[in-house]
Amino acid sequence: MKRCAFALITVLFALMPLRSALRADAPHYTVENLGAIDGVVPTVTGINASGQVSGFVETSAGTRAVRYTPGTGWKTLKGLDERFSVANGINASGDLVGYYTTAGNFTHAFRYRDGSGVEDIAPISDNFNQGFGINDDGVVVGVTMSPSGLVAFVAPAVSSNQLPTFGGGFDWACGINNAGQITGFSYNQDGVQRAFRLEPGASELTPVTSLLGDAGNNTACAIDRNGLVGGQSDGVAGSMQAFRTGATLLNLTEVFNTPFGITESISEGVSVGSYDLQLNGPSRAFVHTEANGSIDLNTLLDNGTGWVLTSAKGVNASGQIVGQGTLNGSPAVFVLTKVDAPQDTTAPLISSFTASPNTVGPPNNATVPVQFFFSATDNSDPSPVCSVNPSVDTHGAPASYATVTGPQSASVRAAGGARYTFTLNCSDVSGNSSAAHVDVVVPADTTAPSILSLSASPSTLWPADGTMRPVTVSVSASDDVDAAPVCALSSISGTGATPYDYAITGPLSAKLRATGGRTYTLNVRCSDAAGNSSQAATAVVVPSDTTAPVITSISATPSAIWPPNGKFVDVKVSVSATDDVDGTATCSLHAITGGTNYDHVVSGPLSASVRADRDNGGDRIYTLNVGCTDRAGNLTMGAAYVTVTKDNTPVAKALGKNK
Repeated sequence: MKRCAFALITVLFALMPLRSALRADAPHYTVENLGAIDGVVPTVTGINASGQVSGFVETSAGTRAVRYTPGTGWKTLKGLDERFSVANGINASGDLVGYYTTAGNFTHAFRYRDGSGVEDIAPISDNFNQGFGINDDGVVVGVTMSPSGLVAFVAPAVSSNQLPTFGGGFDWACGINNAGQITGFSYNQDGVQRAFRLEPGASELTPVTSLLGDAGNNTACAIDRNGLVGGQSDGVAGSMQAFRTGATLLNLTEVFNTPFGITESISEGVSVGSYDLQLNGPSRAFVHTEANGSIDLNTLLDNGTGWVLTSAKGVNASGQIVGQGTLNGSPAVFVLTKVDAPQDTTAPLISSFTASPNTVGPPNNATVPVQFFFSATDNSDPSPVCSVNPSVDTHGAPASYATVTGPQSASVRAAGGARYTFTLNCSDVSGNSSAAHVDVVVPADTTAPSILSLSASPSTLWPADGTMRPVTVSVSASDDVDAAPVCALSSISGTGATPYDYAITGPLSAKLRATGGRTYTLNVRCSDAAGNSSQAATAVVVPSDTTAPVITSISATPSAIWPPNGKFVDVKVSVSATDDVDGTATCSLHAITGGTNYDHVVSGPLSASVRADRDNGGDRIYTLNVGCTDRAGNLTMGAAYVTVTKDNTPVAKALGKNK
């Protein structure tokens, strides 16, 4: 779970004498030369548990990513062998992470897998990004360019996700372990470079204190499976020292009294790196353990004739160390293996594994923290490392319902009927592991919500004019588990209504046709998160329209006819009527009286023809009976009159003429 090979801070140092502490019980190593590729010694960047090594080589054709496999040797990688490329890290499967130059001369991070080959990691917002760390799940971390500056990213797949920042506009992620913990460094707003560790799912970086406190600069790229972080920190007198976190912050190169040191890699609590013998002087590789402190690796070689180990770049779970050095004065790459290291094949014994709480209630979908307690022993490792596996069996529920938040903690969604099975993995220093399981259950919710109140507004529709009117429903409901049961209209019915007379327009809104004498029933269903539901209904009434229209004016044209020549004359009736509901009413001629049935005829809704004739030598009066009806059928009658005069005087006057 590897780092990056670069220097970000240069400091002037005073000369310091070398001190080294070698304990009699410190492990010894055999050293092996990993050789060269096409006559060129590579630069190494990491080693996995199988002894495979990542790195790059400077050839006449340019820099190329390479990988070493025991028994096979160094190889370039298909897809990266004809372009600039660097491999910065390697995981247990032999997958590599690094960066390369594209055909468009952009720098892109890559993930390399046997079989699928080069997988391009898409930049966040530009065409520059570099990969530096990879875990056994293939998750890559690195750095990319954005409009705000360099930002750190994590890439579970081919797309990049920006990490949180301290706000200084320069961020770098370069290490990630199998638990998903990420390390790197970021400038804060005061311009101080701070190392960090980011927990899985966290939205904020956890700063790593420098050896000089919060005001000091530090970087970190090394991280092991237990979350121990290592790198380089400001030290006293302007020095830069290798450090490692833990119960206390450790200065790993203090024992060497050195002006410069760096921790390059950590595995199972074993830290490796390099330190300078003097200012700008030669460097030496070192190893640090809790049991033996920091030791110059050159003092631990059983077959080290001709070797000078200048820097240790990686260490794996078996304690193998890979790095750079010289052999008989020439550059060489080495791998160290512990001498006569006893092989431990017995896994730790997990005597107990419990969860608190193991039953979560009420099932209200809240996020509930869970704490785990366990006890484990091992036949050779006094402190086997245990942590809860981030993969949780949710038994069909969404995976997001259960999240492991730390080695001994998790959070679960209190979803009714859910069962979450957590797995505890305990490993010893030799890599042997055992597992135990515990369930956290959530009882099912079977109680339906209670509908406390239900009403419609308006509850009476008036006027009953046949238009569609909006209605809203107000409902109050409670549930023994769900704080906010969801209520909505489920159906509408009405006496004599058709589906065209109502419509549900929203969860608690509808439109109803205002038809007089009709009662609508609005049915509401309230459901909780578990799917339990209750129903209730409220009514909306449309009163009947019983008021007839009012005729405000009525007249006939002409209203006087002359001469009484026995001919038919066309008559038009003008009528104006209002209604309290419809606004206007429908008016028409119902009947005509005067003369005989052969003297008049209704020719249209408001038109007729009458005969110009007199009655027994006198005037004849026709009565035109008009009826006005509203939508509800209420009727009002009125009349207009037409007079047939016996002489021309009234007619002449009526027509405004003189004869």
